[in-house]
Amino acid sequence: MTAISALLVLGTLSACSGNNNAAGNAQGGDSSTPAAEGPFKMSMMLTSYNPEPMDPEGELYKQLEERTNTDLSITWVPSTTYSDKLSATVASGELPSAVLVLDQKLPYIVNSARSGMFWELGPYLKDYPNLSRMDDVALNAISIDGKVYGIYRARDLARDGLMLRKDWLDNLGLQEPKTIDEFYEVLKAFVNNDPDKNGKADTIGLAEQQVASGWRAVLTWMGGPADWEIKDGKASPAHLSPAFLETMKFYKKLYDEKLINLDFAVVKDGKQMINAGKAGAWVANLNDANGIEESVQKVTPTGAITMVNALEGPAGLRSPGGSGSYGTFMIPKTSVKTEADLKAVLNFFDKVSDDDMQNMLVNGLEGRQFTLDNGNYVKTTDPKMLAEYGMGDSSQLAVLRDKVVTYGKPLVHLRDEMWKKNAEIAVVNPIQPYISDTYSERGSELSKIIDDARVRFIMGDLDENGWNAAVAKWEQDGGSKVIEEYTAAYNQANGQ
Repeated sequence: MTAISALLVLGTLSACSGNNNAAGNAQGGDSSTPAAEGPFKMSMMLTSYNPEPMDPEGELYKQLEERTNTDLSITWVPSTTYSDKLSATVASGELPSAVLVLDQKLPYIVNSARSGMFWELGPYLKDYPNLSRMDDVALNAISIDGKVYGIYRARDLARDGLMLRKDWLDNLGLQEPKTIDEFYEVLKAFVNNDPDKNGKADTIGLAEQQVASGWRAVLTWMGGPADWEIKDGKASPAHLSPAFLETMKFYKKLYDEKLINLDFAVVKDGKQMINAGKAGAWVANLNDANGIEESVQKVTPTGAITMVNALEGPAGLRSPGGSGSYGTFMIPKTSVKTEADLKAVLNFFDKVSDDDMQNMLVNGLEGRQFTLDNGNYVKTTDPKMLAEYGMGDSSQLAVLRDKVVTYGKPLVHLRDEMWKKNAEIAVVNPIQPYISDTYSERGSELSKIIDDARVRFIMGDLDENGWNAAVAKWEQDGGSKVIEEYTAAYNQANGQ
C-alpha cells in the first residue's frame, strides 16, 4: 500500500448536503421504478491505495458515468487513514450516497445499522439481474442480526495455499507435496540438500513471520476449524480443538529442526525471505505467487514458483474459508432519502457488475490502460493513461468479479484454478455473521493471550501445561463470555 497524506476529492460530495436527485430521476432494477430523466447524482467514499486518484476527466471515468447513467462524485481517502475518516463521517451523519465499510462488525457500524441509519438491502437484491447472483455465504457473512445492509465486493472464498520454489524441487528431483508428511520431507530437503546448488548450507525451508502467516491454512489442513466451529451445540474457538495443539507441535518440530527461520516471531514480512531467494516455501494468499516469482528471478533468472492449493491431512483436503468479500458498500438514509433513490443507487451497483464493466474497472480499457501482445496483458506506462484508472484504484468500485478476464502469466491462471479448487473444500467460520459485545470490546486483548502462548510453545518456552494455563486465562479474561454470546446469537438465528 502507498502511504498518502491527504484526502483526495473528485468532484463535489453532493450527498453530504442531501443533494441527491429527486425520486423522479431514479433508475430502478424493476419495472416499477420510474424512467430516468437524466444522470442520477451519486456520491461515494472509497479507499485509495495510490497517490493519484482516478482522473474524473479521463475516458474510463466518463464511460463509467455513461454506462451507469450517473453524475458520479467520488471522495478518495488514503487507505492509511480510511478507518478514522469513516468513523468521523458516520459520527457526523453527513454521508455520501454509498460509503465503503471494510469491517461491518465494528461496534459503531453495527449500532448505526441497528438504529436505522442504513438501508436494509436484502429484500431488494432479487430485483436486479447481477445483484441477485450474489453468493449466499458472502451475504450471510456480512449480515447484521440476520439482515443485509451492504453490497459486498466479491473476492474468492478460500485464497490461501502453499507456494514453492519449483526450480528447487526440480534440482532435488522432488514432486510437489500432496500431504502434510510430504510437505515436511520437502522442507527437510530444502534445508539439508543444497537446493540452490551454491555449495552452502544457507537455505530456509518455510519462511514465516510474526504469529505465523501460514498458521490458519496449516491448522485447517491438520483438521482444525477456520477460527471457530460449532461443537456440541456451542460456539468453540479454534484454539480449543485438538488439531490446534497438533498444529503447534508440527510447527515446534519445524522450529526445533530449523526448517523455518528461527527469528519468525520478530519478522514483520516473512515473504521477503522467499523473494530474496533464501527460502523455498511460503504459505499465504496465493495472490502472492506471481510477485514472488518476479522477485526471485531478479536473483535467480531461472527461478520459478509453483503452488499447491491444499495439503491432505487427517480430515482429508480442506482449505480455510474467508468471508467471500472485502468490504461492503452501505447506503445511508440520511443522504438517500427515498426508495426511488435507493433503487437508483442499487442500479449503479448492478450495472458495474455487467460483464464489460467488471473488466473495465479491474483491467482498464484496452488500447488505453493495456494492450494485448499475443494474448498477454501489457500494462501501459503512459502516466496519463494510468491516471485514468487511478493506477488501478478503479477496481475499488467493482462489486462482482466473476466475469473478469484473467490476463498474465500461466502462474496467474494457475492461481485462479487453485482458488476454484479451494472453494470446493472451504471450511467456513460458522459464527462470522454474529456479534459478541465482549469480543468487540476485548477481542484484541484476548487474541494476544493465545497468539503469545502459541509462539512461546513453538519456540519451546511453554509446555502443554503452560499452554493450558494460557487457555484458562483466555477464558477467565472474557473468553468464556465470548463463547456464551456467540452461542446465544447462533442458536437464536438457527431457531435453537
